[in-house]
Amino acid sequence: MARRTKAEAEQTRLKILRAALDLFAAKGYDRTTFEDVARRIRLTKGAVYWHFKTKPDLLTELVSYMTQLHTEQVGRALPHPETLDGLTAHFVARAKLITATPANRRYFLMMRHLDWPSAKFEPVKRRIRQVTTGPFAIVENTLNALKREGVLRADTDVATVTSVLVVMWLGLIEHDISKCLGVGLTHAIEMGFHVVLNSVKA
Repeated sequence: MARRTKAEAEQTRLKILRAALDLFAAKGYDRTTFEDVARRIRLTKGAVYWHFKTKPDLLTELVSYMTQLHTEQVGRALPHPETLDGLTAHFVARAKLITATPANRRYFLMMRHLDWPSAKFEPVKRRIRQVTTGPFAIVENTLNALKREGVLRADTDVATVTSVLVVMWLGLIEHDISKCLGVGLTHAIEMGFHVVLNSVKA
């Protein structure tokens, strides 16, 4: 019985996360309340609070859940990158995953449109930076390993290269989803990564 109760609680948690994604995307994070989330899946507000104490907690768990989901899906087809070409291929596959379904596109655009400079998002940003399967962590960890192996120049500023690659990647995806890119997403990512990574190769 305890095992089934735990499983049911996890199913409820996932329903809350999915409802939050739909509402954050449709109404915006600031205009969505716990009451909205509860109403969406026919729960009481107290049931939502039992799983998530605050709205930033709910957003943070949504980020962790979606990041893990994406990583698992990419990982089934592509291993953790260990080379520069592997890094590029990983982010091409990850971009295709993001643009492949309406839910993934909604989640991506929702994240891009949050008011990140606001102080209320600081706890969320701290949690995101701790997600080891997130884009920044994947790039930084791969580049640090390749730098130690001598693949990258000894003077490579890994933090800067990581920021340039990920922000470029995010921008290309956003333009592709908005139908403003004008070129193939795969080609654009491959070209961008090639130019940046070649500039720091040993």
